Amino acid sequence: MKSVEYTVKHQYQPTNTSCSPTAMSILLSCYDQEISPEEIGNRVPQIKDKAGNNRGTINTQLATWGLSLGFDVSLYTFDCQIIDQSWSELNPQRIIERLEADKSGIDVPSLGSIWSDPYRQSYIDFIKAGGKLHIQPSVSSKLLHGLLAEGPILPCLCFNTLYGAGRSRNEGAHDSMDDDVNGLAMNHSVVIYGNDSAGNFLIADPWKKPGLQTVEPERMLCAISTAQIECDNLVFQLTPKNKNF
Repeated sequence: MKSVEYTVKHQYQPTNTSCSPTAMSILLSCYDQEISPEEIGNRVPQIKDKAGNNRGTINTQLATWGLSLGFDVSLYTFDCQIIDQSWSELNPQRIIERLEADKSGIDVPSLGSIWSDPYRQSYIDFIKAGGKLHIQPSVSSKLLHGLLAEGPILPCLCFNTLYGAGRSRNEGAHDSMDDDVNGLAMNHSVVIYGNDSAGNFLIADPWKKPGLQTVEPERMLCAISTAQIECDNLVFQLTPKNKNF
């Protein structure tokens, strides 16, 4: 396999819940855009819990914000709870109509009332802003390697599956603690900035040290798929409209 590697500037996430803005900052660095994770966090909506604490960013909202920067954005979702797989052949307007109708339905159990409708709305906003939504039943190495031929990609995945890590809980804004009883499996955002000749993925991880790592295809596919625990099993890619960007 032909190896591919794009130049990105790695950064570490400033808080427990800022992996997505930080991954977006890393992704934008490939296109010589220097926007800090903190600035992205201020520009893109944050979901808050009932106590007013930030709970994180919906990656579809990040993708929509990418459109506002002048990129074309393609988002591939493998979700089967917020997104119904029968919508894969519908045109964008019909998908919007079904998402609007879905707001009157039941909340997704893993998301609850805080997250379910914001997730639905994030897809609506993405489509209305001109984003290209691709609904697919599963992620594959063929898809990821094909996308990497065009540029780096930002997937959401399950941290615990990616690293074989136990459940954990947040301790304040900057620390986490292993907790196999009361902890949670956590979804996480990274940037895949290339692949080696064996097909392994090169990732920039905002949380881990060292931040640049290599992950075998099977583990990456499982980690993205397991992000279904919070309907986050998706990946998106920015494409500059100006090829000389």
